[in-house]
Amino acid sequence: MAVIALSSATVLIFQFGRPFGEAVSLSLALMCTMILIHLLIGRARDRGAVSEAVDRLEDRMADLDEDVGNLEVRLTGMEHTMPRRTRAEIDPLFAEVEVLGTLVKQMAEAMSDLETRVEDQQALAPPPQMQGLPPQPQAQPQLPGYAADSQPPRPATQNFGASQSPAAQAPGHQAHGYQNAAAPPAAAHPGAAGAGQQGDAWDNRYGVNTHQHPGEASFAPEVRQPSAPEVRPERPMAAGFPHDERPVLQPERPQPNMAMRELITSALNANRVELHLQPIVTLPQRQVKYYEAFTRLRDANGNAVEAAAFLAEAVQSGQIARIDNLLLFRSIQVIRRLTSRNRNAVLFCNISSLSLVDETFFPGFLEFVKANQNFADVLVFEFSQSDVAEMGAMELESLSALYDVGFRFSIDRISDMKMDFNSLAGRGFKYGKLHADYLIGRREANHGHIHPSDFGDLLHRYGMELITDHVETESQVLELLDYDVKLAQGNLFSPPRPVRAEVLQGAPAPGPRRTAAG
Repeated sequence: MAVIALSSATVLIFQFGRPFGEAVSLSLALMCTMILIHLLIGRARDRGAVSEAVDRLEDRMADLDEDVGNLEVRLTGMEHTMPRRTRAEIDPLFAEVEVLGTLVKQMAEAMSDLETRVEDQQALAPPPQMQGLPPQPQAQPQLPGYAADSQPPRPATQNFGASQSPAAQAPGHQAHGYQNAAAPPAAAHPGAAGAGQQGDAWDNRYGVNTHQHPGEASFAPEVRQPSAPEVRPERPMAAGFPHDERPVLQPERPQPNMAMRELITSALNANRVELHLQPIVTLPQRQVKYYEAFTRLRDANGNAVEAAAFLAEAVQSGQIARIDNLLLFRSIQVIRRLTSRNRNAVLFCNISSLSLVDETFFPGFLEFVKANQNFADVLVFEFSQSDVAEMGAMELESLSALYDVGFRFSIDRISDMKMDFNSLAGRGFKYGKLHADYLIGRREANHGHIHPSDFGDLLHRYGMELITDHVETESQVLELLDYDVKLAQGNLFSPPRPVRAEVLQGAPAPGPRRTAAG
């Protein structure tokens, strides 16, 4: 267009002799006219292309509307037909499950009735007829199931007056002629008791003195029919003590298990302590919500030793605080690993109530949890019900210190449902664990006026959550679902599994604080 305008200006100047200014003006006007015409033609072309695209889009939209209408029709049909199909397929399964549940309950009731009948028959069975013993002054009577050279030991409780001479004991036996009706039921069944108790029961029942001397008269036992009840002394009088000044037997302290104590010490010194985790899942989805930490020791051969085997000896030897310290530190490491992966998991950590009053452990323990106060929402300290019931003022003060930091607690191994759980909830207890067999009635618990099925609602009223543990079979899960149990734990979902070594790598746990005297 510029060339055409320049050419037209040249023609006007040289061909027609027009002035230069007029020729340039005409050429510029010609160029503007051509530009305007070109723009109009381009706009018309673009408008046509856009119109064609819009028409195509309208056609596609019409097709999409038709397809969506077809899908709506099909979804509506599926909404009406699928529930009926699903119900038709699931109803037979539910019916079979109900039948199986009914059969299992009937079988359990039948087995219970059978056991009751067997026990009744054993209790009502007549005692075996004993033949008269020949008068042998120096020979001891042979009991059924004992060799001639064996003597069944006498229990310590029956030989409390062992300082008496045999001659002093013989008249007592002769004066009290025990009858069949006065004999205990266990004496009628020698196989149901131990060897020592069996021998004593038979000797006392038939008036046979097993400590006879040559100077004593022997006599044959007399078996008589039941008659009027005979008045018997409650307990034999101890030799040298009046009837009202009998000595009180103190319970014997368990002897230390030196082998287990050495195993605990060597495992702690050699760092053969493992942390195992077991999930706590939701029902019925079975999604992992919490974890519980367990401590396992390894002996020199690499065999795992569970807490039930070494816990009593660890408490008696005073090493439980050291184990709790290691468990706490490693639990913090596991929580850090879980939170680094954006996993919202709460970890239950079992500690002993003795650690709360340990002067060398608890101050450092409290400082450590204060330094890790940001984990208060994801770390729960767990105590057994027996430990909670025996807590005194010092233990409760330590619990209050942890509660003020922000930590919460759980009560484990519940067997007494009459405990004041409202008071425990006020002290920071947020969870309660109950054995699955207690809840579904397979094991008797001390529940008082509270039915085990209502125990979860009782805890919920106090702001606590019920966790049912020791779930081992699918039948237990079905019965727990009938009681609306929301949280469960057991080997059915997953047994305790060890934490990988790389997770537990880090700085050592804080040692116990030394007192000023130390």
